[in-house]
Amino acid sequence: MSFLIVLKCSFISCEFDRDLVVVEVRWGKLVLILVIAGAVSVAIIGSLLILGVYNVADVSLKDVASNPQSFDGFHVRLFGYVVETNYMFGPKYVLRDFDEAAEIPLDGKGGPKNLNLEPYVSFVFDGRNYTRIRNLRVSIVGYVRYIGFVIDAPSFYLDVEKVEPIVTEIETIVIDFLKTTDVFNGGWDGTIEITEVYDHKSGGVVVIVEYTTVNAIHPHFMAEAIEHHTALITINERGEVTSAFCFWGNFHENRIWDLINQRWIQA
Repeated sequence: MSFLIVLKCSFISCEFDRDLVVVEVRWGKLVLILVIAGAVSVAIIGSLLILGVYNVADVSLKDVASNPQSFDGFHVRLFGYVVETNYMFGPKYVLRDFDEAAEIPLDGKGGPKNLNLEPYVSFVFDGRNYTRIRNLRVSIVGYVRYIGFVIDAPSFYLDVEKVEPIVTEIETIVIDFLKTTDVFNGGWDGTIEITEVYDHKSGGVVVIVEYTTVNAIHPHFMAEAIEHHTALITINERGEVTSAFCFWGNFHENRIWDLINQRWIQA
C-alpha cells in the first residue's frame, strides 16, 4: 500500500493503490468555517456569562455575606428587613436577615446618601439594639459588588435596583387594616386573596383583594348569608393603607363602599 500526498495552493490530493480519493478543500472556505466556529463559541460563552450575571437569582443573604467575592457582579434578589444604622462610618442602610444573623450594606447610584430607603425601613440600629418601627419584609434586586478590604466599611455591598414588599407582607398589611373596619364585624373569617398587584406611580402598590363575609351586620347592608367582596386598596411605601374601596356589584346598585371613611360612593 502506498500513500501519496500532493499539496497545491488550491487543493490536497490523496492517492491510494487502486482507489483514488480526492478531497478538495478550498482554503477560503476553510478559513470561513473556522471564523464562524470561533464566533459561535464566543457567542455561547458570552450567553452563559450573561445568564449568570444578568438573570436575577434568588439567593440566601447568608450565602452572599459569608462569601461575597464569589458573588461579585451577580444579579440577585435578597430577602430581609431594611435597617437604618447610626454608624459613624459605613453604610446608612443594610438589609438584614434576623433568622440567619446576616446582613449586606445597601448602596445605589449616587452613593448611599442619595439612596432613599426610608419608606422601607423596619428597624433602627443604635449600635446595640434594634428598634422596630414597622414590620415590612422586602425583596431587593441588585448587583453584588465586592470591593475588597476596607478599614472603615464592609468589603461588599448590594448595588440596589429596586425594592419590593413581599406579597405575604402585603397580605398582613391588608388583613390588619380590614380588622380596623366594619369588615371585621361582618362575619369575615380573617382571610383574603390578593389577585393582582400593581406598582403605583407615586410609589407603593395598588392591590386587588377578594374576601368573603357570611353575614352583614352593618345597618346599610342587607343580611345576606354569604357575600363575596372585591376591594381596591392602595398601600404607600411606608406600608400604610391610603385608600380602600369595596365594590359590591349589582346587588347594591354598583355602589362603592369607602372602607376608610365608612360611607357609600356612587359609581
